[in-house]
Amino acid sequence: MAGLALERQALVLRAFAVYFQLVNLAEQHHRLRRRRQYEHERRVPRESLAEALSRFQRAAVEPEAVEQAARQLSLELVLTAHPTEATRRSVLAAHLRLSRLLAQLDDAALTPARRRRVEAALAEEITLLWQTDEVRTHRPRVVDEIRHGLWFFEQSLLRVAELLLADYRRLVPGAPAPFRFGTWIGGDLDGNPGAGPETITDALEQARVLALTTYVREVRELAQVLGISSQLAPVSPELTASIDQDERELAGYADELEDRNLDEPYRRKLSFVWRRLRNALEDAEPGYTSSVAFAADLDLLDRSLRAGRAGRVADGRLAALRRRVELFGFHLAKLDVRVHADELRVGSDRIRETLAAVERVRERHGPEALDTLIVSGTTSPDDVLNARDVAEERGLELSIVPLFETIASLRSAAETMERVLDDTRFARLVERRGSRVEVMVGYSDSGKDGGYLTAQWEIFRAQRALADLARRRGVELTIFHGRGGSAGRGGGPTHAAILAQPPGHPPGRLKLTEQGETVSFKYGLPGLAYRNLEAALAATFLSSIPEVAGSEPSAEGVSILGDLSEHAFRAYRAAVHEDEHFLRFFRQFTPIDELALLEIGSRPSRRPAEGDDYFGTLRAIPWIFAWTQNRCLLPAWYGCGTAFEEAGSRELRRLYRQWAFFRSLVDNLEMTLAKSSLDIAEGYLGLVALSPERERIYGAIATEHERTVAAVLGIVGARELLERQPTIQRSIRLRNPYVDPMNAIQVELLRRYRDPDASARERDRARRPLLRSISGIAAALRNTG
Repeated sequence: MAGLALERQALVLRAFAVYFQLVNLAEQHHRLRRRRQYEHERRVPRESLAEALSRFQRAAVEPEAVEQAARQLSLELVLTAHPTEATRRSVLAAHLRLSRLLAQLDDAALTPARRRRVEAALAEEITLLWQTDEVRTHRPRVVDEIRHGLWFFEQSLLRVAELLLADYRRLVPGAPAPFRFGTWIGGDLDGNPGAGPETITDALEQARVLALTTYVREVRELAQVLGISSQLAPVSPELTASIDQDERELAGYADELEDRNLDEPYRRKLSFVWRRLRNALEDAEPGYTSSVAFAADLDLLDRSLRAGRAGRVADGRLAALRRRVELFGFHLAKLDVRVHADELRVGSDRIRETLAAVERVRERHGPEALDTLIVSGTTSPDDVLNARDVAEERGLELSIVPLFETIASLRSAAETMERVLDDTRFARLVERRGSRVEVMVGYSDSGKDGGYLTAQWEIFRAQRALADLARRRGVELTIFHGRGGSAGRGGGPTHAAILAQPPGHPPGRLKLTEQGETVSFKYGLPGLAYRNLEAALAATFLSSIPEVAGSEPSAEGVSILGDLSEHAFRAYRAAVHEDEHFLRFFRQFTPIDELALLEIGSRPSRRPAEGDDYFGTLRAIPWIFAWTQNRCLLPAWYGCGTAFEEAGSRELRRLYRQWAFFRSLVDNLEMTLAKSSLDIAEGYLGLVALSPERERIYGAIATEHERTVAAVLGIVGARELLERQPTIQRSIRLRNPYVDPMNAIQVELLRRYRDPDASARERDRARRPLLRSISGIAAALRNTG
């Protein structure tokens, strides 16, 4: 690789990058194919709603208890624009087209002529991918990220979420909608100077336009098929009266319609519904002022159809539209606003202008579109109460949500919230909001602060303490999990992660982020979007009955994990935070400084701060992204081997079998270690200035990696990583040899780019291939930050 000319290196990088895009697509498509095969074989798919109900039955849970759990179920999935999505939207759109073509190839009735046309179309799309630059030329603005987030609703979520709700209610008839969506995109001001009043307004306006445009199209399509004649089927007096009222209120439009569809009342009613939606879209009168009025008209149509013996019609397209409106309203996803405690404390003009914008959008879109203010960097009760004061100055009654994201703040989270609830004004606010409290726990910064094992354990302990507090104070608690895509930021399989959490109060209520590249992996293709939504919902359902989920630890388990966490914490802190030479090693050993050149997010990679505290201001996402690029993945495992060596292997094996939390922790470790490659990471050592510190630091990393691998194998009882998951093991083994050349080229490009004797022109020539190497490795490993 080092011997190739720069232009040839760039071509090799692009070839492997496009190859991995296609490999990822093929794997995703095969997962869907296998899922269909299971359904044909009438097998209960893993991590499905059907499996959850089957587990309830095997555990002899009474049907009344299951129904009660279903009625209090609450899952909110929150899309964020954290800068880890390295794939451009034009490339994601190409992936969607390719997926549809692959689905056609699976059609058993495909003729040879049709197959040739499909294969030609596939070749066309691959050629387009080859000639589409996967690296952005300009850094996306917040408005671009808003459009990017809405793309997933348009392409998959609007459709599959309604299907999942229908399937859920077939299993649990009459249950309220158990899930909904949220977003931070446009409302996350923490460290992002591009976010503020304008982006909050823009985010909700764009969402409203997409929702209304979708409903306009669906209502027109529904009107085309609902040609039921009043001469052949009875129509309810309620529907007739409603049409008369529409003709009075929309007299001009009634004149345009003249006597069309007079004997087709459903079609005529839907014409007026369509007109009101168009008026709402154009801010004209009279239009629907809220989705509640729109839903009421759809409910009226449903009642009339059922009264007229057309229940099957009511259960078809109309029911699908009603479920969609129930889930998405006119705002699609509730927008959360996040600010940092420091900025609230100072009381900046941006904060005041932001809250003024919040007041305006709540008046226009309704409180259901925005009702939460998240305070990141919360360390004391004053941070929460200060946020309440700032909101109340504008007359805003918002849910104030503290975000605990360091080891110290997690350890004191319950004490902080106890003192907050002792405040009379805050207690009244909680009471007015239905005695509900939301608390957020951050995986990213806690992992950067204390290492993977300690962050996971302190979050677990904080949740238990907060649930005890909620029980004592008689409030309903929702824990908001700020999970990222990688294991070092709380990532990993969602189903297992949810079941690994301690029971809440009440159980079965949670909220979690879907960040960066995780959004496109999970929701880019409709089939996968359904699968991932169902897995999250099924796990939440199971967690609502803790004795079935098996998430409660024994006293012995708590004691063991506490000791493990302390050992891991000391090892991680000593290596990362206390070694004065580590930062210099890190900046040379990884492409951390070059990541800033990759235009993948509107947010800067470092928080604004005075002074020269590089590591303190570095965000957790680029911290982990950099270690992923050189295949070391240090933040996701360092300290674990040292900790596990301190405990008896027999106790750890028993803990692994019995406790979902520890099993999830170890399984994520195993997956991370399987993706890592110290052989490849060692190739980056040549970028580090030769010194005794270089050999010492890397020697400690290699030793800890070996120690962690050995400990994990001992716990799971295997001879090699992922031995018990041969499909995933094979996927990684097939991928890694194709990732290796990209790493080798990246090392050479970093050498060229960092060469102090290189001219500006030479560095510029190396810059774009270097960025392609970053995107290509991210696609190959299916992970950035």
